[in-house]
Amino acid sequence: MQPAPARAAQFVSANVEWPTWLVLVAVYAGWMLLTFNWTSIPGWLLWLPGGYLVTLHGSLQHEAIHGHPTRNRRINLALVWPQLMLWYPLEFYAEQHTRHHDSDLTDPELDPESFYVAPARWRRLGDVHRRVLLFNQTFTGRMLIGPWLGSYRLWRAVAERLLRGDFSHAGIIARHATSCALVLYWVLVICDMPFYFYLLAFVWPGSSLMMMRSFLEHRYRPERDERTVVVEGCLLTQLLFLNNNFHAVHHDHPGLAWYRIPATWRRERSATLARNGNYFYPGYWSIVRHYLFKPWDHPAYPA
Repeated sequence: MQPAPARAAQFVSANVEWPTWLVLVAVYAGWMLLTFNWTSIPGWLLWLPGGYLVTLHGSLQHEAIHGHPTRNRRINLALVWPQLMLWYPLEFYAEQHTRHHDSDLTDPELDPESFYVAPARWRRLGDVHRRVLLFNQTFTGRMLIGPWLGSYRLWRAVAERLLRGDFSHAGIIARHATSCALVLYWVLVICDMPFYFYLLAFVWPGSSLMMMRSFLEHRYRPERDERTVVVEGCLLTQLLFLNNNFHAVHHDHPGLAWYRIPATWRRERSATLARNGNYFYPGYWSIVRHYLFKPWDHPAYPA
């Protein structure tokens, strides 16, 4: 087993990959068709394909960070630069996700994608804040308030930097604002869709589905290899997450293209489950049944 930094250094792709290009074209074409024809689709129905496409675009951003579909990182990030989800700057995501792979997974002091809270901070929190974080550890809470908590945490950190006079990320914020402006020009001006409607029909459900994937993606265990889950899922969720639901496989082979992960999972299934302490769910319905209103783990970091 390679150490974490060596595994994270594998963020390269072997060739230009037509399956990823195909998904890229389908996502942008589908999103433009949906937004342009939004008045022809009942609002109660639009959030299903709208959220699905926004999440799938987020999964493509994850692929781009890991070196797909070309060998050129700048090209890969440019292909997914339009921020359909609006709130999460792509370059922040790339920076934090690389740190996540190199980190001691789940440690809130080291892993920027951890949902745990440092014990000292937990002791300082008020009762309402604790209840909010506990609710966020349930499946219902993660889907409903998870996107808002994630957005608040990110932009609070950005604001604190700016207030300290640290403008090192000003360029990232400016490029993100430009990306959002282009997306919103299409949505609000070309398609004449109200901003609140885009939030409700595309951004919120798309962000919630992303939170569904990461809900119990990493748990604390003394052994680092036992901290990462495999959720087998169905074809619909496998496509939605571009097989990142086989998350332990992804961490073992971070440079592996999404369409090669299922074959690797089938070949290495026994070894992967032995290594990750059998941290496995057959699908997301089994997670819903267990944790719809029950916290899957305590927010305070147990280490």
